[in-house]
Amino acid sequence: MISMMKAATPRLADTEQVADKVVAEAAVESTHALARRMIEHNEIALQSPHGIPITVLMADQLAKALVRFGRTWVTLPGRSFTATCVAVIPESVADDELVNGWLQMIAGLATLDALEGTIDAAGARPFDPECGFQIKWPNDIYCHGLKIGATVTEVLPLGESASAAVATDGRPASMAVVFSVGVNLNMPADRLPTAQATSLQMHFGPLPSVAELRDMIASRLVESLRSRLAALVAMPMIQAGRLRSEMRHVCWMMGRTIHAQLIDGSSVRGEVIALNDDASLSVRTLDGGTRALLSSEVSLLD
Repeated sequence: MISMMKAATPRLADTEQVADKVVAEAAVESTHALARRMIEHNEIALQSPHGIPITVLMADQLAKALVRFGRTWVTLPGRSFTATCVAVIPESVADDELVNGWLQMIAGLATLDALEGTIDAAGARPFDPECGFQIKWPNDIYCHGLKIGATVTEVLPLGESASAAVATDGRPASMAVVFSVGVNLNMPADRLPTAQATSLQMHFGPLPSVAELRDMIASRLVESLRSRLAALVAMPMIQAGRLRSEMRHVCWMMGRTIHAQLIDGSSVRGEVIALNDDASLSVRTLDGGTRALLSSEVSLLD
């Protein structure tokens, strides 16, 4: 029985080759919460021979997987990909409101890179030739029009000792960016939380074991995050423009009528007409006006 499966520590040989630190556990409450504690206690990688330092945390089962605004993500042992990557980037980029909205979009795009690269490497093919991945702004991963996963992105200050060490080295002030990713890999239909959810094995095959899939996805996720973050750090405004162009092609929201519930208790209903330079979404409201929505102010999007 699926419910009787025991959590096992992920094996991440490929990921260890590209990440600067890897922490793998059979079960934890939340890899995102663990990442917060590791940042506070200066336990993440601060330097890397590869460029931007990235620490990876992965567990087979999460007791309380964190999603945006305190919602939870359903996981089952041996069935899901649940990982958190912590990258260290300059504060000048992490704090810049003109470009830091793209960090959330980078999380989604890097997840698409990792999934598509893994499927290609595995020699898998879609069961439906029209099947593909998209991003439901700001953080849901869609496969063939259904939710297969989600990301959470959070920018945090480094621990005091780490900040002091960076300053002593003469490097620019830095911050940690926490990217958490959850993807249904081999989740049976009767264990999915809603009818709008799906799982990778329902759309692609043949696929390797979940244990192998996790390592393949995680290693590619690290490489894509590092590459995309390095480009944003090097040329923030130029790369933001490139990300906007790329997102237009995979944004599931474009042209759709949405209902957005905001954290202040209000709501916005209308047609999505544009993705803006700062990664906000423009909505033509029912009264004919236009409203720009920031990911940070949207609590739920239907």
